[in-house]
Amino acid sequence: MFSGVHVFSSLATAIKAGYQVCDRTENGYLVRTRTPSGWALAMVDCRSSLC
Repeated sequence: MFSGVHVFSSLATAIKAGYQVCDRTENGYLVRTRTPSGWALAMVDCRSSLC
């Protein structure tokens, strides 16, 4: 079982993984995807890439 917050290095990678943007942060995006048990949240860190 996965525990913790997944951090993507690009927005394109997060979207390809089935996530959708739900908010903007200072350094990237907060993304989410629906799972059988609720929402799974992840971050996209744009500091090291062009998002």
